[in-house]
Amino acid sequence: MKARPGSAERAEGRRRLRRLQAGLRRRRLDATIVFDRTNVVYLTGFRSSLSYLIVTPREAVLFVDGRYIEAARATVRHCEVELFKKIGETLARWRRRIRPSRVGLEGSIPWSQWREFGSHLPGVELVEAEELILRARLIKSSSEIRSIQASARLNDAVYESTLQALRPGMTELDVRRHLRAEVDRLGVEGQSFDCIIASGPAASRPHYVPSANRLRRGDLLLIDMGMLVDGYCSDMTRVVALGSPPKARLRRAFDAVLEAEEAALREVGPGVKAADLHRLAVEKLRRRGLAGRFTHGLGHGVGLQIHEAPVLNAYSTDVLRAGMVITIEPGVYLPGQGGVRIEDLVLVTSTGHRVLSGATKTFRIVPFEA
Repeated sequence: MKARPGSAERAEGRRRLRRLQAGLRRRRLDATIVFDRTNVVYLTGFRSSLSYLIVTPREAVLFVDGRYIEAARATVRHCEVELFKKIGETLARWRRRIRPSRVGLEGSIPWSQWREFGSHLPGVELVEAEELILRARLIKSSSEIRSIQASARLNDAVYESTLQALRPGMTELDVRRHLRAEVDRLGVEGQSFDCIIASGPAASRPHYVPSANRLRRGDLLLIDMGMLVDGYCSDMTRVVALGSPPKARLRRAFDAVLEAEEAALREVGPGVKAADLHRLAVEKLRRRGLAGRFTHGLGHGVGLQIHEAPVLNAYSTDVLRAGMVITIEPGVYLPGQGGVRIEDLVLVTSTGHRVLSGATKTFRIVPFEA
């Protein structure tokens, strides 16, 4: 749930619904039922654990249960809000009034939910129509970009504070505790995902979970983290050396990853194929003999979710457009030794791009004294 929206938020909410309604007309759909939590937030601005947004070409109604009815009526002003007790009965009444023949559903919802909708709408053709929403979510509005920028700035601040707190004897879990405490101290809404704190050999696992491993002088420390502002995510990864230079192979890996990241970053702009960016990063690493150690895609979109469209990998058919917010994050992973990933959050602009991550990403040895 959130505070009562201002006129600008209501106007943007109406624009989003009108865009969806235009899509329904193009697809010749009588309605779509929006159940996915993120999609409901995108279209209404209202957060809850359960709700149903039914949109037709002419109207939109958000159905909530008794836990949320007061809050929803106080905050949602650009569509109708109604109370439901049994969704089957609510859908039956709606079907008798609208008499729909084709209704869109989201491909991301569980199959059990799809079947439940089918049982409540006998004789109605159900078709996958989530792309009408996801296509709109690809391009961020000015207000969305402001929230993501604010999130990135807070991310930089929490990261720098965390580096200043590093001391011998700390474990990865200690670092995570400090980071979480700093989030609370700054009054941040929350983290966009549970941060990755990986030291020494543990950094060879891209989605490592912090443990009781103790930080050691000369190790590389990988921190992958993000914040939330107005529900919008940021994402950044940095790698630093603790107190002294790392082993030569790890330093070479760092230099190779930074070169690949900056090469891909330079090419980001509208009209660029996502797959081409991935291949460029791979080629840079191949010249260093490290392409086989890059085991994931180059990046992903960021918005209300930490991972959303577009996708940046070798198989992607996505083409970058102004207003997209993406990550560029090549990595090299050396089992038993460590790993390096450098990630920037990037806004695609009409003339190229703007990097939203502000923390230093060049090679850095941070103080590591008792």
